[in-house]
Amino acid sequence: MLWACLYFPQLPIDRQRSTDNATVPTAVIHQHGSSRQIMACNEMAAEYGIQCGMALNSAYAIAPHLQVNDYIEDEQRAHIRQLALWALRYSSWVTPRMPASILLEVKASLKLFGGLDSLLDLLHTEAQAQGLHMIVGIAPTSTAAALFAYAGIEEPARSVTAMQRILSNIPVEYLNFDEFTQRGLRQSGVRVLQQLIDIPPAALSRRFGHQCTDLVYKINGTLPDPCPAFVAPDTFSQALDLPLEAPDTNALTFPLNRLLNALGGYLRSGDHGVKSLDIVLYHHRQPPSLVALRFLSATADHTHLLKVAKERLANTSLPEPVTRIKIKATELADVERDGKDLFQKSQAQATSVQHVFDNLMARLGKDSLYTALPDDDHRPEKAWLAAMLETKQPPSEWPARPLWLLPEPKRTTEDLELVTHPERIENGWWGKDDVRRDYCIAHNQQGSYYWVFRSRREPQALFIHGVFA
Repeated sequence: MLWACLYFPQLPIDRQRSTDNATVPTAVIHQHGSSRQIMACNEMAAEYGIQCGMALNSAYAIAPHLQVNDYIEDEQRAHIRQLALWALRYSSWVTPRMPASILLEVKASLKLFGGLDSLLDLLHTEAQAQGLHMIVGIAPTSTAAALFAYAGIEEPARSVTAMQRILSNIPVEYLNFDEFTQRGLRQSGVRVLQQLIDIPPAALSRRFGHQCTDLVYKINGTLPDPCPAFVAPDTFSQALDLPLEAPDTNALTFPLNRLLNALGGYLRSGDHGVKSLDIVLYHHRQPPSLVALRFLSATADHTHLLKVAKERLANTSLPEPVTRIKIKATELADVERDGKDLFQKSQAQATSVQHVFDNLMARLGKDSLYTALPDDDHRPEKAWLAAMLETKQPPSEWPARPLWLLPEPKRTTEDLELVTHPERIENGWWGKDDVRRDYCIAHNQQGSYYWVFRSRREPQALFIHGVFA
């Protein structure tokens, strides 16, 4: 096995990030004993000299305009859960661990993503797009991978030999021991992990307790470190509280991207696509605003989902600023993954056409887009009707007819060469517009193709009824 530990050291402050407060010194505080201390701060606050562990009063003395938010464990747990859903895009075995890490078994995913280096590049790129600081530790055991990440070591240990070499110089302060054990290690002169490993297990247990020997055995794989797999829920509904009120929909792109990343992992884990998606925008004093997204075919494409959502939000008027955003998948369906056929032809065109329709409906509105559908009438001028694209799918097999019909058939004024056998169309005998025609496809010397007919009333005349593109 090969484990990756995604460690988010700045998650409390990353979770508070928005496009509006990036240039404002911001910090997250927590209660430590009888004092309130800085738990995490953004880069702007760090430039003022504010550091983790600093008392809040001292931080205010340095930066009086410091923006402060309390650490809320439930919100942190909800964010870790959303990141676990996102991680399901890259592994079927994901284990979230509070307060700020996620474990992935990635060996089974390497071939799918083109190797470990490509997978790591993709993880870092998407984490950066979500505004997250992330350190990735790679090792054959989950405990060693977590230790690498906590120590800030991103050199992948692809084998046990490489893992042991990297582990030897890791300071023991990164080990998850209580303060009493850490003090005992310092007093004994144990500074790095290799010194701890060199102590005989019996002596190590006698001096520092079983937790030290258990950790050493978990690091080298002798003792298992259970990592229960995260199971995605049956339905998808995730929400995010905004650190600052969003006065318009343009400020919702960043939090919406985070939620759609979680949706992407959820869809990937079940090999599903979404056909209906609701975006709920919460306000202080007004009822929530609902923005409904409907897609012609099920899609799991994150880029397409974000683009359609932005188009719909751009046309949405807010009664007042938004304080919370939630997305809920109301209709899921199996999605057909793109693949290559025997002749390696691209399969992307059909999907791109559906994306164009979705984008048009998002921009123009669901009542503004229509398509032509065949009607149960043989007369060409009555054989088509306009139907709303949202409720009717375009026909998968178009009939052998021109898409451009003339308002009225006109008599030909040039020589045409018939290239097909005649096709008899008779209908409307019960009314005034009796149709009895023999249709053919013809072309002129310039290569233009027409749909022509001869009428039983005027068998010698040739009429043009349609033009082929």
